[in-house]
Amino acid sequence: IHNVDCLDFLRTLPDGSVDAVVTDPPYAEIDRDYGRFSEVDWHKLMDALVPEVRRVLVPSGSAMFVLQPNSERVGRMRPWLWEFMAKWSREWNMIQDVWWWNFTPAPTIHCHRTRGLMRNSMKACVWLGSEHAYRNQDEILWTESEAQRAIKVEDRALRRHPSGQTVRPGRVAATVLERGGVTPMNVWPVSNGDSTNSGGASGHGAATPKALCDRWVRYLCPKGGTILDPFAGSGTTGVACIQTGRNFIGCEIDAGYAEIARRRCREAEESIAMFAGKE
Repeated sequence: IHNVDCLDFLRTLPDGSVDAVVTDPPYAEIDRDYGRFSEVDWHKLMDALVPEVRRVLVPSGSAMFVLQPNSERVGRMRPWLWEFMAKWSREWNMIQDVWWWNFTPAPTIHCHRTRGLMRNSMKACVWLGSEHAYRNQDEILWTESEAQRAIKVEDRALRRHPSGQTVRPGRVAATVLERGGVTPMNVWPVSNGDSTNSGGASGHGAATPKALCDRWVRYLCPKGGTILDPFAGSGTTGVACIQTGRNFIGCEIDAGYAEIARRRCREAEESIAMFAGKE
């Protein structure tokens, strides 16, 4: 984890040196400890960063940017997110639109009765790369529910519908599965409410949930591969890499956050070593 400017650092990396990029950059027009980017300045940063990201990726690599739209005022959205998506869809390629649904967001002024809008709970996972970029769907399949298993177990008897037709519920369930019943959706429900083990609990004001980083790391990078996060923050992507057998390169310009990231990654490594010693 390097405590330097991300652009300066990226320019030192050789072409085709990382398998994937998983990152949660700062957003435009949001006050944070590290400052505030205007929409113009944010686009300047990303216009310089994305080509460097593209250069350091292997040909089968891809990059995912977590970005949340925001508003100029209640009832008027800022356009920077959609401008970014449109620009890089044209100049590179958006593999698929993917969205993170945080189903535990705090209610904001937008959803007050007098304002009449809805809670902000969706973030874009802007996924850029070749249309043939590596992805391993097996790593992120939805698991079968207990209810689904119960239906299968119960399938020892025939059931008769009011129409008189006899069916096996388990066979119906199996057919659903064969047609993609457990394949992942492009909306990922992940809570951001971990108050003990998250980057937020470690002191970062805008941390990404580890469950989200974990899914993207496993999806985009084979075991033993290398993930880059140019906005490493509190190191959540790094922790996910360590825990899933991937290598990690992180860059964080804020010295305090860089130290938090290093500590959390050390703790993840120590935890793995401890459990390995017990086996």
